[in-house]
Amino acid sequence: MKFIEGLSRICFGCEPLGGTDWGDIDVKEIEKAIRLACEKGLNFFDTASVYGLGLSEERLALILGSMRHEMAIATKGGLIWNQVKSKRAVVTKDSSPKSLVKQVHSSLKRLKIDSIPIYYIHWPDPNIPINSTFDTLRKLCDEQKIQRLGCSNFNYSQIEEASRVARIDFVQLPVNILNYSLQPRLVNLSKKLKFKIVAYNVLANGLLTGKYNINSKFPANDRRSKLPEFQGNKFKKLLKKVDDISKESNKLGMSMAQFSIKFLIKSSYIHHAIVGIKNSDQLNENMRFI
Repeated sequence: MKFIEGLSRICFGCEPLGGTDWGDIDVKEIEKAIRLACEKGLNFFDTASVYGLGLSEERLALILGSMRHEMAIATKGGLIWNQVKSKRAVVTKDSSPKSLVKQVHSSLKRLKIDSIPIYYIHWPDPNIPINSTFDTLRKLCDEQKIQRLGCSNFNYSQIEEASRVARIDFVQLPVNILNYSLQPRLVNLSKKLKFKIVAYNVLANGLLTGKYNINSKFPANDRRSKLPEFQGNKFKKLLKKVDDISKESNKLGMSMAQFSIKFLIKSSYIHHAIVGIKNSDQLNENMRFI
């Protein structure tokens, strides 16, 4: 399977498809948004094995149908889980060679494809040497089970170490207008090694949509009910920054989400921005100025 070139700058974030951590979701609405995204030319989708404990991958494959072979689907591994009945699963890091081979084949099965376009290690595993992890992934590339490799949440030295063993084409990092602080040497490394930086948490867990205020409450099944950014004084300070950004976006006739996405996309070193999308209205809004 040939790698899909010309990836859309916006990457459709499929974590909500897993059905956990983001409050109540309507899978049918996400399905409509995915189909509309394909019509609009978006061809880049981001998921992970751990999202919904495999459910996001399964649902994405089902929704895309035969179109999945024409899309750049990125998934992430290196996390395994132990599911206990009626309790939240316990997730642990495992990037050991034996486990990774099993994880990759499981993702292939759930996604119903023969080769994964982009495969990231979700988080570095402190218990497994990076060279061992990426040597295994390089072999899986040689077997054409994976087409391109990526690192997610890796620091400078970890990316550099991984690149000594295998070619790294994508690096995924949390970047948004509130936290725009990529290290210059990391940017220089991306130019040297020619990997693409993919930003996630682009809308700061929804803060940059402008929907929330100091009185906002989140249900227990929404991770924001536990995140420090949505608690106490930190939440108040961030809301003040959000208000300032809103004034700037209004001057340009943009919503805050549009302004925040555009800010990253116009950067010379952010190649793609992952945006979690729950419905067609969000899709239309987020893609309007791209």
